[in-house]
Amino acid sequence: PFAEYRRRQDQHRSAEIAALLDTPRFIDRARELYGYQHFVCDSGGSICEVVEPANPADAVLRALSDNLLLVWIRGNEGHAEELVRRFRRAPKPMYYEPAFLDARWAEYRALNGVAEDAVDPDDFVTWTYAQALAHRQPRYAAMAENWGVTVDAEEVADVASEADVVEMVARALERRAGLS
Repeated sequence: PFAEYRRRQDQHRSAEIAALLDTPRFIDRARELYGYQHFVCDSGGSICEVVEPANPADAVLRALSDNLLLVWIRGNEGHAEELVRRFRRAPKPMYYEPAFLDARWAEYRALNGVAEDAVDPDDFVTWTYAQALAHRQPRYAAMAENWGVTVDAEEVADVASEADVVEMVARALERRAGLS
């Protein structure tokens, strides 16, 4: 069972990278087919697991940053709790870096005193998701620091229009440039 999960994780990684690298093509298609002048790419949280934020030659981040402004929406503990609650209600596929996943697998089994074949898969993925939220924060921060900007979730909650989005991102760019 865990070996199969790991195999599927490898497939998920490949698909995640391919989808992210397709983003420039989708930007072009949105412009050509629908006349869209602006494109929002709401990537999955697993993006931080398939890139190297400190590497200026990272192919995925380079492709994205050449075509988009990466914006990290930084949440707080309350937001994390809400995400876990939603995940419990409606789990979705997630990709985890192999060393992180292996460590969580061993830790979960030790904490619960269960053999590999006795692990409740739903409980394991929910527990792992909660662990991943904290684990990913420094990765998201590095992506924003090296490749984009940061906005707080509270700022996003105040957005009601396209103009509000532009203003919010402009403020984030000013903060990054040290102008505010």
